[in-house]
Amino acid sequence: MLKYYVALGIAILSEIAGTLSLKLSVGFTRLSWTLFSIGLYLIMLYCLSYAMRVVPLSVAYGLWTGSGTFLTAILGVVVFHETLTIGQIFGLVLLVIGVVALNWSGEAEEELDYEQLQIDEKFDIR
Repeated sequence: MLKYYVALGIAILSEIAGTLSLKLSVGFTRLSWTLFSIGLYLIMLYCLSYAMRVVPLSVAYGLWTGSGTFLTAILGVVVFHETLTIGQIFGLVLLVIGVVALNWSGEAEEELDYEQLQIDEKFDIR
């Protein structure tokens, strides 16, 4: 199960780096940053699809979008000296609360062996 969450972490980090690279591409006018961002997005898509083999959709997508949005906003302030309004900060706090709630509800569901379910489906063992 750990390898699927590692893949999700890589998807989150590559999405954040890809988004920062996209800003540095200046509307696709800088070829190197454009190609770099496309490569990072391809890595992100592969890792996210790999993680969603086992990680429940609501948890995977919630963590990916929530973490990506939150960290990209913070890095926008740090790297690009952007500013956040009170409303934006409040929205980010709500986002974090939502991601935490999704994960807690995911832990509360009955314990399923998602890897075994995946193997069963692949070989039609059930």
